[in-house]
Amino acid sequence: MNQTSEKPDRSELEDARQMQQWIRRYAQNRSLPVAVNLIVFVLVFLAISLPSYWGGMAYRDGNSTLLGICLGILAVAMGVLIYVSVPWWGGKRLQQLAEGLYAGEGHVTIAVPPGNQQWLAGALAVGFATCVIGSVILGVLGYLPTDKYMQPISALYVVPFLVGLIYLMRPATGAIPLLWPLLYAVHAVLIVAGVPIVFTGAWEPLNMLVPMAGYGLLVSLIGHLYSRWALHQARWLAAQQLSGANHPLEGGGT
Repeated sequence: MNQTSEKPDRSELEDARQMQQWIRRYAQNRSLPVAVNLIVFVLVFLAISLPSYWGGMAYRDGNSTLLGICLGILAVAMGVLIYVSVPWWGGKRLQQLAEGLYAGEGHVTIAVPPGNQQWLAGALAVGFATCVIGSVILGVLGYLPTDKYMQPISALYVVPFLVGLIYLMRPATGAIPLLWPLLYAVHAVLIVAGVPIVFTGAWEPLNMLVPMAGYGLLVSLIGHLYSRWALHQARWLAAQQLSGANHPLEGGGT
């Protein structure tokens, strides 16, 4: 008799654990905010890359007026980059805006243990901005290639930045976002290996936009679809518990 009564209890406990896991996966992969942030960063990227390109042309042509304008726009864009990169500053405001996309599904969060996240995030943002500024300046002065090797060079600081950012967000985020720096690194390796995936001519800006924005949006879509599946699984388990379908011994069954 005791064994019979223990079976439903174990089943209920297992269902509760599974539902908790699916809810956790759902919360970790609500990636629409990442897509919104990515769109903002793409706009910032355009505000950095275009003045850099025109500034390099102005520098080589001796057009000091155009060069000054481009450097001014570049300075403003870098300020915006730093602002939106710091999680507790502009990043927090972007996050609040993006999370409104899930307002109809309620609020769910995963507690992040206290630590030195703010200092690490600040150092990461400053280091990333410094690398971007340094690469832009060296590119304008002609010390760095602006052709097909631009993306592999950027991978030296973009990949560590993405990995560090994902690390700071754990456990609030899962492992799926790591596909982004992985794809970015693989893209760089393929270019260095001579695989013909480099855009030329008027399409040259895509050499940076595809691995940065394209892979980011792809990973965000994967995470979003997985969150839909996790939410479906959690709701199914909840419905099973409410209906008692998993407990045939209840109600006098044999």
